[in-house]
Amino acid sequence: MKFLEQPHLELMTSVLTRREVGDRILNGRIEAFSCKRAGEDKKMAKLLEQQYVDELSASPVQLGTSPLGPLSDASTRRLLIDLIATMNASFPDHDFSGLRPEQFTREPNVNMVIASVNKHLAPLREAYNSTFLEELWLAIEQVIQLQECQVYSYIPDMEEDPFSAGHLWTFNFFFFNRNLKRILYFTCVATSKYSPAAAEDLSDQESLDGLDALTADMEDVI
Repeated sequence: MKFLEQPHLELMTSVLTRREVGDRILNGRIEAFSCKRAGEDKKMAKLLEQQYVDELSASPVQLGTSPLGPLSDASTRRLLIDLIATMNASFPDHDFSGLRPEQFTREPNVNMVIASVNKHLAPLREAYNSTFLEELWLAIEQVIQLQECQVYSYIPDMEEDPFSAGHLWTFNFFFFNRNLKRILYFTCVATSKYSPAAAEDLSDQESLDGLDALTADMEDVI
């Protein structure tokens, strides 16, 4: 997966990084990737494709369906590999190649996802900037064209991923625009600011800046 530099998304990510809101700390990122494979991605994709084909040969009925679609369909296998590659690219210190299709789910529609994100991030808007969510979705729309997307989510493994231990809540959404051959990955975790992990995060940062200049910054990059 090729990382796509997007100033709008980088600004939104900076807002969501180690952000103190009430009794919790938010850590989020929004990144866009091209689905074009090259280098290590291509090598991993080839290995996983062969693995899935071998598993299908051994258990065709068991693997005939999944939340992403039938693994017997080459497009489903490609989608699964692209989701895994996106997570590997976003979190290079973790290896997600062992994820199974049942650890993902397809969201019913993009508007429900938007509503879910807005609910989680509402305290951030209330604390810092009343137009934050509008500007957030404008930035995302310019990159991925939301209404043309299929949206998938990752269900945390609870043991071997960076989204589970000690967190109050998490979300992991993948906005996949097949026409653009592009995936936008939006993840965020909330941790109690009284937890040891949150205290360490805050000690690494001199201060948490407010969002008073967010609108002006957005105008600079649009």
